Amino acid sequence: MKIAFISDIHGNAWALRAVLDDIKEKGIKEIYDLGDSLYGPLDPKGTYHLLADWKIESVCGNQDRIIIENADSPEINPTLKYVKNQLSEKAMLWLEELPACRIVHDQIYLCHGTPANDSGYLLEQLHDNFVGIKDYNQIEILLADVKQKIIICGHSHKPGLVETQERLIINPGSVGLPAYDDELPMPHKIENYSPKARYCIIDLDRNLTIEHVAVSYDYENAALAAEKNKREDWARWLRTGRA
Repeated sequence: MKIAFISDIHGNAWALRAVLDDIKEKGIKEIYDLGDSLYGPLDPKGTYHLLADWKIESVCGNQDRIIIENADSPEINPTLKYVKNQLSEKAMLWLEELPACRIVHDQIYLCHGTPANDSGYLLEQLHDNFVGIKDYNQIEILLADVKQKIIICGHSHKPGLVETQERLIINPGSVGLPAYDDELPMPHKIENYSPKARYCIIDLDRNLTIEHVAVSYDYENAALAAEKNKREDWARWLRTGRA
């Protein structure tokens, strides 16, 4: 039983299409999305249609939530305004109905950030000069109310696998944005050093085999879309995987 997990598409329909084609070639029919699907200066409309056509079940990411919360606000940043103008009422309704978490086959718990905070990193610990991994006890505290032993999370865009005595926590990485910088909760950069689109596969039948996958795609089209929308920072992140 192979299941594909994708996350953090950020409106990058070019990357999503390549990942979905790769999943199809592998014969995998079950796909779940960990959120932050449509926000970005790229192709939110095309991304939504791909997710809808493939009937992919998603959870709500922090930037999915931001789209909803600011849907009627006149004071929004240009990127959010672009996204809002791209999305139909049907797409907005889809976002509004996304749950904060999902449970798959009673065994796997899905969330975007942490179970209680879609803007928090489950695995990553921020330091002044680098991004590390939290102490296992810290991770267990964040997962205290989760019964499942397998947790899939997104948000950090970093492909990862952490195994504690009690849990297996997996981040599939980002389909659509391989690097970024952020000021919260402290200034930091996330970098994957490659423009490739990332996702992961879990095989529940083969003693829980996990495969992290990196897929090549025409990232230049995505970068040009970012530049068209005056986001040179996104264009650089997309081309290089560096922030």
